[in-house]
Amino acid sequence: MAKIVLGIGSSHGPSIQTPPEGWPMLGEGDPRDPRMDYEALLKAAPPELADELTPEKHSARHAAAHAAIGTLKDKITDARPDVLVVISNPHRIHADDNQVVFGVIRSEKIPAAKRSGAPFNPDDRFRDPAGRAKPEIVQRRGNPSLANHLVRELVTRGFDVACRDGVREGEAIDDAFTYVYDWLLADGTEPDMVPLMLSRYMPYQPTPARCYAFGRALREVIESWDAGLRVGLVASGGLSHQIIDEELDRRVIAALESTDEAELTSLSREQLNRAPGTPEILNWVTVAAAMAPVGMTLVDYVTAYRSPAGTGHGLTFGVWN
Repeated sequence: MAKIVLGIGSSHGPSIQTPPEGWPMLGEGDPRDPRMDYEALLKAAPPELADELTPEKHSARHAAAHAAIGTLKDKITDARPDVLVVISNPHRIHADDNQVVFGVIRSEKIPAAKRSGAPFNPDDRFRDPAGRAKPEIVQRRGNPSLANHLVRELVTRGFDVACRDGVREGEAIDDAFTYVYDWLLADGTEPDMVPLMLSRYMPYQPTPARCYAFGRALREVIESWDAGLRVGLVASGGLSHQIIDEELDRRVIAALESTDEAELTSLSREQLNRAPGTPEILNWVTVAAAMAPVGMTLVDYVTAYRSPAGTGHGLTFGVWN
């Protein structure tokens, strides 16, 4: 039978991909972002946030985030997974796509966007997907056997799991999933990957309680797979962003460390949806349930502020051994 050998949680996104001197540029786009009321945020923000925006703070926090990424890379190397199930949320969705609550990509080869060498363009958030620069696309190995097993067995446990056999011609799965390849794997290592899609979008966003139940079932299903392979789970994304909510982040981290199911399953949907990226916390809730009763070990929590309005990213890195 398959064995889950570790769980990983890692933020992804422009604060990691952008050098620290570029963080203010990320913030310059926030007043134009229709997903937030920047002026209201600025008015409510404490004045001491200005102290978070110095070049020295940006450099130190960028370095801390990348040191944490290095730790996660070492953990994955030591665990030697044959397959990674990467739980994240598709960021670039076409209007005519079918939108799923839970879904799996089950193809043998997965076209993947390669981002680690590409500068992040903060104006991409304002463009239609067709107008964005095309990333380099590489072919990664999927694992149809595990993907089909997940679909079949999760359905028998009461979860309606959609499946895709690929992506649109000329496109790729985005960096929500391929972040793992760009940043978390040592050179020369490439386990198979099963992208497990979990919606962060309303109204078809699962509740925290549903994600926790899904995570429990996910563990049962993986451990019933008869392939005899080593499987790693990755929660890619989170915690709070594009508006940092330190109170929420620290509460979630404490619950992940202590395996506090009651706290994780009762997170406020209103607070989770205060900013468009913050629902990625649900990815962590899912992995926490799958790894219970083992609690998460926090590697680091880094507040990557990028504007006096409190916008930025609560960068978080953790491991379940």
